[in-house]
Amino acid sequence: MHIHIYCLDRPLIESFDSMACQPTVAAPVGDLDAPAVPDFLKGIDRAIGRALRTLIVDLSGVGFLSISGVQALVDVRDRATCTGLAMLLVTDAPTSGHTLRATGMTPHFDCFPSVRAAAEARRGELAAHFHLESVRPGTA
Repeated sequence: MHIHIYCLDRPLIESFDSMACQPTVAAPVGDLDAPAVPDFLKGIDRAIGRALRTLIVDLSGVGFLSISGVQALVDVRDRATCTGLAMLLVTDAPTSGHTLRATGMTPHFDCFPSVRAAAEARRGELAAHFHLESVRPGTA
């Protein structure tokens, strides 16, 4: 199990702190099964350490997603949430999407067909958040 970790080139929104709006993408490659889970979690911990607001886990390079892998994704979601990150999943690979649907876990994640779709959805959320922050009562 290898995990490629990178930041998207373009910030999700233009703001006073554009770096904080660049999502970190973690793209595991290989099977995400019980033997691979420790390496997966180690790589994801590095990604969480680099992420500022958004972690996108791109499962398109995962050939097989086991029940252990799904549990690891739940753990990652919980870790991300505890650190104040939004976690989004890219589930365009037939195996990852099928396993999440078969286990009934799809509703427990924000799933998207591509990294671009996940980033665009998060861009809308952050833009709305920054707009609400700038229009507090008594400041408009």
